[in-house]
Amino acid sequence: MFSFASSKKLAVIAILATLMGVIVACGATPTPVVQIQEKLVTQMVTQVVTQVVEKQVTVQVKETVVVEKVVEKPVLITPTPVPTVPGSDKAADQTIHYVTRGFSRLDPAYEAGFGTFIITQIWMPLFIRDNKHNLIPWLATKYEVNADSTVYTVSINPKAVWSDGSPVTAKEAKDYWTYALDPKACVACFFATGIGFDIVKGAKDIVDGKSQDLTGVVAKDDKTIEFTLTASDPIFIHRLALWDTGFAKMDDVKKGPEYAKDGTARVNGPYMVKIWDVDKKQYEIVQNPKWWGDKKPTITRIVAQESADENVSFIQWKNNEVDLAFWQTNIREPLRKSEPDSFFRMPYAVNVYFPLWIKLPPMDDLNVRKALTHAVDWNAAVNAAYEGSRNDRVMTSHLTPELACYKKDAWPEFGFNVAKAKQELAASKYPTPDKLGKIRITTGGASPNYLRMGEIIQEQWKTNLGITDVEVKSGSLDAYGQDKDTVQVRRSSWGANIPDPADMINNLYVYWSDPSRGGLKDTALETMLKDMNATKRTDTGFCAKVQAAEAKLLGNYYLMPIVWEPFEMNAKPWVKNFAVNVDETWYTLLDMYLAKH
Repeated sequence: MFSFASSKKLAVIAILATLMGVIVACGATPTPVVQIQEKLVTQMVTQVVTQVVEKQVTVQVKETVVVEKVVEKPVLITPTPVPTVPGSDKAADQTIHYVTRGFSRLDPAYEAGFGTFIITQIWMPLFIRDNKHNLIPWLATKYEVNADSTVYTVSINPKAVWSDGSPVTAKEAKDYWTYALDPKACVACFFATGIGFDIVKGAKDIVDGKSQDLTGVVAKDDKTIEFTLTASDPIFIHRLALWDTGFAKMDDVKKGPEYAKDGTARVNGPYMVKIWDVDKKQYEIVQNPKWWGDKKPTITRIVAQESADENVSFIQWKNNEVDLAFWQTNIREPLRKSEPDSFFRMPYAVNVYFPLWIKLPPMDDLNVRKALTHAVDWNAAVNAAYEGSRNDRVMTSHLTPELACYKKDAWPEFGFNVAKAKQELAASKYPTPDKLGKIRITTGGASPNYLRMGEIIQEQWKTNLGITDVEVKSGSLDAYGQDKDTVQVRRSSWGANIPDPADMINNLYVYWSDPSRGGLKDTALETMLKDMNATKRTDTGFCAKVQAAEAKLLGNYYLMPIVWEPFEMNAKPWVKNFAVNVDETWYTLLDMYLAKH
């Protein structure tokens, strides 16, 4: 029988079905809805019936019969989603907006800051690594190594060309690396002291100004490079995956330090510079129309923005003005609860610290350096400066818990000890606070965490040692104007770009022993490092040698600690296929795209 109630139910069901069809057709995630379903149910029922039996006697007996009836039951229905074709959700505009603290001139050998995210996609190193440190062919297709890891032969992809259509050659790589090693040509470049390339024959002579011939690099032909090393180095192939080893055309480099500024510099990667102007604060990367690789990128443009004040960049994030962000302070901590999936951890062992310019007084005295370090309660300082978010990451050694050979309490005599600090200061050649002169501290950025650390150090020196002539300034060295060369405490960071403990300790010493930097000199340590570097990683005594060298380095008290910082980038949910490696490189850029949002 047709009834009005039934017609209403049918109408509701029809409307819901129509709406569900519309939702699915629009590509949205199907939403479960409640529907009323009718069902025919068969039951076995026992009932009492009256029967007439013989002799006209009427009796009542029980019998079981089958009864069918219709019941109504509300059920939750989730429509089956229409299968989505990968990438079919791409946004019309494939421009990424990225924000971080700041940028410098763009040059592979010089870059050691926030430009590393894109260098390998412009000037390609021979290899690249994923976020598990696995080696991936990039500009090269393969390599061979001899039995004792002293000779490496690498083949460049025969299809590789520059953005002007000319072929990429082995000689061009050698020419660029020769420039990168020369401190007079590549001024303030990271290449010579930070990646271990000095193990190549002839490299050290170029660094020392004795030669211009990189004898350990031979272009066997246009597409084959042979590297000969001064000692065995089983991880050398990983050095060829660092962003610094990407190379530019020397005809471009000779135009001057900012040769990439106007976008005319030729590239061999999938992307090229449109503008990278430090003065105008304009940074834009676009696709290379002559990209020779088989896989073509989807992201068409990257607009990089700098904000020294991370409070500003955090507001940009909350307003959806940026797609990707890289912060180095705990400004990002609220997102761990509200947007936990936005975090992408870099597999990077990072020290954040205050290196001391030991060539400047009063830091030229070891007892002063010890006294200043022992006078600070670092656990309390980090707790206050980072509002409790880094209490388990107070830096007490160079090697972090994530690295092989990590040893707790590796730093000799490290710890808060006011009595010891007073004795050390008295034993120095600057025995009283008034003899120290002015001590200047720079935070190396506008981070509130770094500034608070500087202020706490200032407070505790005053309270515990009576030192009052201390100045703390936020920002770069330029904040001190004409006095910038007299700043003795300069906030910095260091990470293990190759997750090898010996490499990290060796490179720290090489970098900070440079006269243009800290000026550290320890001949006994140099002997230890040479022995450590020659030891196989599988040797049972390897970690003991690493730990001894680390203790000797830290025993120079050439720095004051802050934290082992977890480096992370944050990506909005519409940034698809994003991943970042130890170099801060977006190594999946060729697979990335922006979804509709």
